[in-house]
Amino acid sequence: MGLDWNLKLLEKSICFFDFDNTLYRGQTRYLILDFSIYLESFAAFNSQDLVHLNSLFTSYQAGNLKRFDFAIQVVLTYYHGLTGSKWNVIDQHAHNFCKDLPESAWFEYTFPLVNLIKQYSIPILISGSPIEILSHARKLLGIDEVYASRGIIRDGIYTGGMELEMATQASKTQKVFELSTNLDFNPQTSFAFGDSSSDFPLLQAVDPKNAYLLIANDHQKIEVVDKNWNLLDQDITLIEHVQDRIHTLFS
Repeated sequence: MGLDWNLKLLEKSICFFDFDNTLYRGQTRYLILDFSIYLESFAAFNSQDLVHLNSLFTSYQAGNLKRFDFAIQVVLTYYHGLTGSKWNVIDQHAHNFCKDLPESAWFEYTFPLVNLIKQYSIPILISGSPIEILSHARKLLGIDEVYASRGIIRDGIYTGGMELEMATQASKTQKVFELSTNLDFNPQTSFAFGDSSSDFPLLQAVDPKNAYLLIANDHQKIEVVDKNWNLLDQDITLIEHVQDRIHTLFS
């Protein structure tokens, strides 16, 4: 079983993971906000931009901001907050932030799930969180590849601009299409995990029985009722569901 079971099959089996509120819980369930708060405490993030970030999250959670606008504005504001910062300084902060994350920053299932999936599938992280922090989180989790939001860096300095966002449904749709073309993976033996509508492209790329939408709200449940995805709470019972599915696919 596992990696030694069938290498040919493994090459065609991948797993798409969202990060925020799927693998990462943190203080706010959003890495980009937690990391901005952390940076600001070291005077490495603009205080006014942190105030704006908080207001965006408040507006979104109150239902006053559409998800697409929220996602774009959050990434734009984050990179504006890094204007003038040196990449190597932010990278060191990212390293320290990940190293010092408490156990409570992760869901109870996070590491067991990733470790289980790695035995049968190649894990890939697709997230709107910033690449400078996810590049370290990826190593901590043992995930092979990461596709994340990026800022514009010139001569080692953040310009304050955004090069790429990976937070919206549109951007994730494009990335999944690219990976589907380049990797030629098998949807029947691949998996996907997400928690919001922006993660739907990940879930749609695999067999519905291998797609997991976590803590779907009532509106989302109505939206995906005909997709036959797994709608589960964020607790350790998720592992049992995935183990059962793996047993069906690989035994």
